[in-house]
Amino acid sequence: MRKAGHEIVAECHRVVDVLPQVERHRPDIVIVGLDTTDPQTAGLASRLRARNVAIGIIFILQPNSALDVRDIQGLDADGLLLDGISHRYLVECVNAVASGKKWIDNKIVQHLLMPRPQQQPLSKLTGRETEIADLVSRGLRNKTIAQRLNVSEGTVKMHLHHVYAKLNLGSRAELAWAAHGRGSDRPNTDLI
Repeated sequence: MRKAGHEIVAECHRVVDVLPQVERHRPDIVIVGLDTTDPQTAGLASRLRARNVAIGIIFILQPNSALDVRDIQGLDADGLLLDGISHRYLVECVNAVASGKKWIDNKIVQHLLMPRPQQQPLSKLTGRETEIADLVSRGLRNKTIAQRLNVSEGTVKMHLHHVYAKLNLGSRAELAWAAHGRGSDRPNTDLI
């Protein structure tokens, strides 16, 4: 993390220790391993934001967490990772959150898009639709996606429309997690 310009200022092994450490160190970003079955984690993001509105919050979820899109949105996090993520993706997430963006692990998006027995299977998406869904999950706008894939913005919109129809979704927020950063720059980010 230090090589990426970030410093770890504290480590906590229990959720109850997070708030006192945030009070003590006033970090720009906090990274929390989230056990959705632990009652201490309910409302953690709102308690953190009550102490520091500008704090970036990254949750690391267990792979077996049974979260849906509404649960993800309710977490009020700036970054979401699955436990066991590579160091490179962790740094990518921290850098994105530090620059005021939202970031979500593609594996979480795949989990959210995985079919439940009554839904359309993800395999119904074309390779390009899957690729665009992934880029949307990273918070990229249609124009940026179009530039990155060397297609028109209209082509991106068409693919997104097909994704929504195939997966019976109503919006970009349902497809992935809303990617709206606070727009604040936070250089020399400290982490808990």
